[in-house]
Amino acid sequence: MDATQREARVLWSFWIACGLAITGGILPLLLAAGGTNRIAGAAIPLGVAAVAFAAAALLYPQGRPLATALYFVAGMALVYGMLLMIAVPLRLAVIGTCDPVPALCPSGFERPMSGGEDSGLAIGVAMGTLAILVGFFGLLMLYRIRPKVATPPPMRREKPWEPPAASPAPPATPEVEPRAVAAAAPPLESPTPTSEVTPADSAAATPKSPRKPRAKRTPEPPAELTAPAEPLELEAPEELLELPAPSASSDEKPEAGSTS
Repeated sequence: MDATQREARVLWSFWIACGLAITGGILPLLLAAGGTNRIAGAAIPLGVAAVAFAAAALLYPQGRPLATALYFVAGMALVYGMLLMIAVPLRLAVIGTCDPVPALCPSGFERPMSGGEDSGLAIGVAMGTLAILVGFFGLLMLYRIRPKVATPPPMRREKPWEPPAASPAPPATPEVEPRAVAAAAPPLESPTPTSEVTPADSAAATPKSPRKPRAKRTPEPPAELTAPAEPLELEAPEELLELPAPSASSDEKPEAGSTS
């Protein structure tokens, strides 16, 4: 159901409830006219309820709380008016009634209800009950309408991207018939077949076998480092040999030569 349809139902519900309240207040007055009318006082609260429903129909766009408050006032007025009408037969049943006209009625007693009062009582209670139900339906439709969310202002659209101007097409070349092209082209020389086959040609002719996937080698453990060799101690230097002392014979030989 669209929001517009719900708003229309809210409006018509409040106006119908207003009409029902007016009907419930006027008909008892008209039916009991020409005699005693002990339910005429209910017309005032029913009129207040009709005014409240009319205000709700006109002011419900102002917000839900206002419409709810007006419906509450109308409902209280309707209930009070119906209680006033129902109180009359209850009072007569408790206190008692006197004989109808032309018999004299002692003080403290009342005449029984006339046919017009009975009809007005039934119509007033029925119209008041229907007004309460129809007004509640309108209030329910009002609460089912989603509040309107303010839409953000439209964003400014940038100028659409325009493709660059197309470059002018190159001049059309004259079409050449394929026969003329074939006649103008020189004949191709066929390569002379050679009987010798070079090793490069044989290697290119033989299909290469697909390479086998290499097996994953397990990583070898790192080699342990050898302990550093201890430095050798240097040998002590040899002691120098002492020269022998000159002997006495060696001293005498030069003397002998000198004498000679």
